[in-house]
Amino acid sequence: MARVSMEGAHEKLLHLTFEEAESSENADNSSVQSSKFILWLQIFIFTFFTIGGQAAGTLLGRVYYEQGGQTRWIATLAQTAGFSILLPFICYPSPKNHNEDELTIHQPSIFVRASVYIFLGLFQVANSMSFTVGVQYLPASTYSLISGSQLAFNAITSFLLNGQKITAIILNSIVLLSFSSSAVIFQNETGDSGEISQKSLLIGFAATTFGSLGYALQFSFTELAFQKVFKSSTLKEVMKMSFFIGFFVTIASLTGLFASGNWRHLEKEMREYRTGKSSYVTNLVCSAIAWQLYALGSCGLVFKASSLFSNVVINLGTSIVPIFAMVFLKDRMTGLKVFSLLLGLWGYTSYIYQHYLDDLEAKTSEIKASDDQVDDF
Repeated sequence: MARVSMEGAHEKLLHLTFEEAESSENADNSSVQSSKFILWLQIFIFTFFTIGGQAAGTLLGRVYYEQGGQTRWIATLAQTAGFSILLPFICYPSPKNHNEDELTIHQPSIFVRASVYIFLGLFQVANSMSFTVGVQYLPASTYSLISGSQLAFNAITSFLLNGQKITAIILNSIVLLSFSSSAVIFQNETGDSGEISQKSLLIGFAATTFGSLGYALQFSFTELAFQKVFKSSTLKEVMKMSFFIGFFVTIASLTGLFASGNWRHLEKEMREYRTGKSSYVTNLVCSAIAWQLYALGSCGLVFKASSLFSNVVINLGTSIVPIFAMVFLKDRMTGLKVFSLLLGLWGYTSYIYQHYLDDLEAKTSEIKASDDQVDDF
């Protein structure tokens, strides 16, 4: 009788142990699913900022030149001067949790932070100037083809510096998006000059190639900074990165504006702006906000996903901009632009599909490991 009672107690204890293990496993699964949902929601928001800011900034830039704007330094300044809108978010104290208290010990010094921000900021200035020289010396079609290689360069730098896995699907995505962003090479360019000297072609080719490689390195260095230097897991780190890089690039742009003497012509340019002074100021302010959202979004995608993923979204945005131009600026939608858009969407879908396969593989591995533990028990 006692033996039967002991066996019943053992079975009951075993049953309770399995119930507790199953309950704990369900709680862990629920937590993992919630974390994944939050992660993809953040990625979606950053993607929206990147594509939306890129489209709005590009269209406002076109309007600026079409309505009489001529100062390149002002247009460049408008791409970074919006950093100030992030100041309230940086100054606002964020609630700390236990993990953040532990990470505070390993946070870099102010000198290290400033060095990283200045380095990335100056790197961005050099890249922007390289693309400016490329636009000046190359036909638009050739420039688009070379600048479209930025994604391919970033795949190489991500593989070497960030440990990015390059699968056949990701390679397919890179090829499609690179062709998508440079599809203008197949279009007849009416604005290109007929005769371009060999020297100009060489300078333009070298500058644009340097700019494409430079931006690829900049994205990889940004990801490396998040991985090795700024080890915080909060979104405030993204805002700090975007804010301080924008600050240093703005200082460099202001220096160029005054050093070139272009500031003397600003009053005349504002007065001769076709839609008036208020429209001139509104255009620049809205451009600054749009490009800051783009910078925040692209930096956030590096932080939450990878530098390669951020570049994939940027290239997709390049293909989507003509849609916004058709709606707001009444541009003609050609078959080439539709083809570019379809290539971009196909490439982006391929990249997302690879993420789905990675998640599925990770989930299968977790289930197998959990089953092995139950069998061992």
